[in-house]
Amino acid sequence: MTNRYARLTEDGHRVQFAPVNATAEEITEGGYLPYEETEKPVTPDGIIPHNYSRAYEEKDGTITMVWKPYPNFEAIKMLKQKLADTDYKVIKCSEAQLTGATMPYDVEAVTAERQEIRDEINRLERCE
Repeated sequence: MTNRYARLTEDGHRVQFAPVNATAEEITEGGYLPYEETEKPVTPDGIIPHNYSRAYEEKDGTITMVWKPYPNFEAIKMLKQKLADTDYKVIKCSEAQLTGATMPYDVEAVTAERQEIRDEINRLERCE
């Protein structure tokens, strides 16, 4: 494998890689450091969990991509289940609309409730 060099972006959440054909001088002057990645954690039965995100750390003159657990994973999981638990309301309303039947639920209230859940999921996924 070719040696890779990177530097942290200004926000510290991403990396910028040195051009493949960069000279040693360009790497040094550009502030690039050796780059390495860690393996994504797996469960004992070999399943790769989805509750990890990439993060980058600078330590001992190296940029390392590490896997960090989402701090809000359990809350996000619960909210996604809550969203899934209301899917039947959307389906019933769609069926009613298609057949011309009376709406079994207040569509605007259902839509607003589901959007609030999505907004909270999005907020938690941004780790706010």
